[in-house]
Amino acid sequence: MKFLWGFWKSLRRPKESLDKARCEKQTEGSKAEKSGPRRESMVPVATKIQGPLIRKRREKDHIQVGLDFGTSSTKAVYSHVGRRVSKAVSFNHHLPNYPPYCLPSLAAIDARGQLLLGTDAARFLGTQEWDSGLQRFKVIVAGEHDETFKDSITEDSFYHYLDCNKRSDHIKAEDLTALYLAHAMKKCRELIEKSDGYNGGELDIAFNICMPIDHIQNNIVNDVFKKIFIRAEGIESAWRTSTNTIDLWGSLHEEISGPEGRERRVFAIPEAVAAMASYLVSLRKKPGLHAILDFGAGTTDISICNLAFQGGQSTSYWYAARNIPRGTIGVERIVAKYISECGRNSTCNSKNVYDFLKKLSETYGGKARHQGSLLKLYDSIQIEIQGIRDSSVYYDAWGTAYTKRRSQGTWENVQIFLTGGGAGLPSVSDIFSIPWWKNLHVRYPVNFLPTPDDYHAGHCNAPFHRMSVAYGLARPAPELEDYVLPADVIDQTPSLPPMKGIPDRDELYPE
Repeated sequence: MKFLWGFWKSLRRPKESLDKARCEKQTEGSKAEKSGPRRESMVPVATKIQGPLIRKRREKDHIQVGLDFGTSSTKAVYSHVGRRVSKAVSFNHHLPNYPPYCLPSLAAIDARGQLLLGTDAARFLGTQEWDSGLQRFKVIVAGEHDETFKDSITEDSFYHYLDCNKRSDHIKAEDLTALYLAHAMKKCRELIEKSDGYNGGELDIAFNICMPIDHIQNNIVNDVFKKIFIRAEGIESAWRTSTNTIDLWGSLHEEISGPEGRERRVFAIPEAVAAMASYLVSLRKKPGLHAILDFGAGTTDISICNLAFQGGQSTSYWYAARNIPRGTIGVERIVAKYISECGRNSTCNSKNVYDFLKKLSETYGGKARHQGSLLKLYDSIQIEIQGIRDSSVYYDAWGTAYTKRRSQGTWENVQIFLTGGGAGLPSVSDIFSIPWWKNLHVRYPVNFLPTPDDYHAGHCNAPFHRMSVAYGLARPAPELEDYVLPADVIDQTPSLPPMKGIPDRDELYPE
């Protein structure tokens, strides 16, 4: 007991110490009254912060970027998930031969042996021949794995440029494509992060990249491009996390795999499905047969679908899709030859061709407005565009689509939409308004895709018919409505109604 009493007594504060503490506190209080109130005493006790300040963590902004990876240039549109606006990306490159909303799908090797991509490559090649440099590598990749996509002239030019720069054994079209896509994603990320409303915030960015339906349905080509997309994602991620200066040659040959242990942020979407997105949100949409003609630089894609509505939702049944290895590149060759023969310039560069085509599209008014050599040029362009429509691949697309719905009356009403850089060329609408079947004595309506209300052209004032695919891609995949690709579409031919008055088999042949 004595031990316990001593223990508790040791824990108690002596009375003298308590009295002394009370006296000191009262003295301080009286001094404070004389000298005026202290600053902290003016703050209510309830508002005094005890311990460190705790800030609520800011939520990430989820951004969906649509990357329209084109043969000659790449376009991009981005949207903030949860907000109803889609904005075109301006690359601000001030190139005379490319609009600001186009990132050149281009590579080059300068005099020092440095590899250049996109804007840098276009600026370096600006005064050289219009078809110099490493161009249309997307077409080369597809052609190397399937002969139906092969463009011999493009492939020869690609490898000739490598031979001249002694790099034929160092560059593969697939690796260069992955490197370029990583470069395009990096540029888009930087521009979006610096844009109004996002500067300094944490962004979660995902990319949708288009692939022609014809490529997706081709197992070999599809697998190749998916590997390219995965590799591009790995390269762009490595660049973001590295503090070193980017070495393009090193990245080209470095073994970089896709994302491991984290969610993928790059996805492949059917190109025509993305283009149809703007039509599905417009008041003009209606059920029935539709076709999308994407007139690009190196290829022309024709995709045909039946749009069905049920319960407020739409489903697009894609009957057929074909990738024709011909595009505005053929028209550019004709124009370049015309400029050279006229002797206007010693070197016909890409700006000369771009300016001429732009003027030709803006001032076009029919054959009556052209005379002499210009009339011959007009006829040559007509023949080149007509050649795309008359190609066996184009007719095969329509013939395959017809097997999904064998009813002549149905095919008398098809809405054709134009998209791509060549959509505004002279006579495109007239040529493709003629039906593919001689038994169809009608003209198909041919128009640009409608511009949706939530599309923002940005500072670059990008026309929607050039950005329609990127607009659709700037949506998470679940928002792209339901679609069925050609390989999975069953025969949708309407069944014939029963004929009245004709006896059935049992009546004709009684047992």
